[in-house]
Amino acid sequence: MLVERNRILTETIQRLLRRGATARLAKIVSKVHEADLPSVFSSLSVVNQRKLFHMIDDPEKKAYVISELDEDISLNIIDSLNIDDLAEIVDNMPSDDSVAFLKMLPDDKADAVLGMMEQEESEEVEGLLRYADDTAGAIMIPDFIALKENMTAKHVIESLQSEENLDVEMPFYIYVVDDNDRLVGVSSLRQLVVVPPGTPLRDFMAKDVISVTTGMDQEEVARIVARYNILAVPVVDENYKMVGIVTVDDIIDVLREEATEDILKMAGVGEELVETKSVVRSIRIRLPWLFASFIGGIGAVFILGVFQNSLQKVAPLAFFIPIIMGMGGNIGIQSSTIVVRGIATGRVNVRHLWAVVSKEMAIGMILGLFYALILGTLVQFQFGREALALSVAIGVLSSMSMAALMGAFMPMMFARMNIDPAVATGPFITSFVDILSVLIYFQVATILLGI
Repeated sequence: MLVERNRILTETIQRLLRRGATARLAKIVSKVHEADLPSVFSSLSVVNQRKLFHMIDDPEKKAYVISELDEDISLNIIDSLNIDDLAEIVDNMPSDDSVAFLKMLPDDKADAVLGMMEQEESEEVEGLLRYADDTAGAIMIPDFIALKENMTAKHVIESLQSEENLDVEMPFYIYVVDDNDRLVGVSSLRQLVVVPPGTPLRDFMAKDVISVTTGMDQEEVARIVARYNILAVPVVDENYKMVGIVTVDDIIDVLREEATEDILKMAGVGEELVETKSVVRSIRIRLPWLFASFIGGIGAVFILGVFQNSLQKVAPLAFFIPIIMGMGGNIGIQSSTIVVRGIATGRVNVRHLWAVVSKEMAIGMILGLFYALILGTLVQFQFGREALALSVAIGVLSSMSMAALMGAFMPMMFARMNIDPAVATGPFITSFVDILSVLIYFQVATILLGI
């Protein structure tokens, strides 16, 4: 339903842009929900992207749309905006989104926009800019409700209704701090409304507070929010002083971003989506990753050259190279994907390296034995040569066992070295497995066939 709705909207906007039906297009844009517009931009030319964006009249809608666009598209639109337009966009963004937006701007434009903001807002954004990318500090919102533990439920409700708290993005939790602004407790709105009005916060707040530090990686923050099923997590500094919150909507973006990066890395195409990028940019992103496969293929060619005499004497050996390499590559990708996903979700502990590796290797050996028996039987039936059948069977068994071993071992080792384990998959594992599979297969065949 949603896909069909997006398709119809995209085709309608494209048709109206071609016709130059500006008035009708502006009317549609004003009525469409802001969440439906970002997906339209990726199918438009740069000129039409700018036209469509400038047709958005609502400043808040405009700010939301540009914050949800792919970075390349956002930059194309930013180039057509003046400083006043940029300042208006930043002014209508949540502070965490405005930080990400300002980081895309050239330094001179970012400084100019910051200079046009109110001092309090400018200081708030500059404070967030000092945190490293992809950390809790970089994605947190510094607006939250924090009260003292001696306040009664009645006074808390009155505080929530005060003008200064009306703009808080997610007032689902009331955080409790001491006189030094250190986090000591938390209460949900539900807890607040079910207790007698005169009950102080200290009597009904939860004292075991789940919190994160400003320097914690955003992926770890996402895992914490997902594990404890909370709508927001408080962020504290090194002194346990509360400085912000990370909300569930930002966590969803983090999960989507991290999952996309892992999938792209495992596919061997980098870590950036390329469907919205130019041909040259797409080639530049994918070229280095394909080089690993290229090197693996060259290595396999040299190995085949070493065993050229064996191939000339027993030509059927060549028939089974694709299936031996293919089965090894497939199970290697399976094992690595399972391990990478387990590490990402916290279900696989990198300290249990040998337990994970031995399990995957055992699975690889059992599956390898199953397919070795089937393929060996077929070879024996077709060629009537036991040595050839045994060589092929051992080739499949060793290829799948070794691939499962490496598919589990490499991501675990990468993770223990604090390197993204997703880079160990894709062309790296398949290339490694291809080379060793061919080497073992022909070495065994040479011995068994006496060639």
